[in-house]
Amino acid sequence: MARLVDVDAFLLGMKPAHYGNTGCPTTMKYIDKLKRYPYVTNGIDISDDDYFLFFQNNELKNEFLDKLKNVKPRSPEFHKLLGVTLGYPPAAARFFATCMSRTSLESYRLAIHYAGIRCVSHVDDLVENAIWLWDRYTEQEDMKIMVNTSLYPVIRYDIERLNEIKRIQQQQIIA
Repeated sequence: MARLVDVDAFLLGMKPAHYGNTGCPTTMKYIDKLKRYPYVTNGIDISDDDYFLFFQNNELKNEFLDKLKNVKPRSPEFHKLLGVTLGYPPAAARFFATCMSRTSLESYRLAIHYAGIRCVSHVDDLVENAIWLWDRYTEQEDMKIMVNTSLYPVIRYDIERLNEIKRIQQQQIIA
């Protein structure tokens, strides 16, 4: 099976939500299909483009809108809420939100690619985040972990490999 991208995973019903903008080719390629789903456009932008947040159902949309009432636009709290809404591991969403205000954390950052999910993780949370994704998304493709510009494949539940990748990242932090 070809590697899933976020919009594919959403359209297949795997992801609870999809976030895209008018500048995103994959979102715009499927915009007519996406607009059949419940979506919001106000108060969700992270830059000056036009953004859409599509949901699998109205219940998810209303739940997000209720939580959004207490969150400032473009704030770290907004990014945390957005990440969780998109189906990212809670620890990954928290870390991304924290990174917004603390650039010193950049060297601890890894990228995770799995089942149409692309999120970041603190190196110390890698195993927790990977297991969280594997438990929720049953895609059989290998997870890919990006350390700087290198991609490392990881088969499902290969904790030893995750710990090896953590050591690679930790060695780069020390260097």
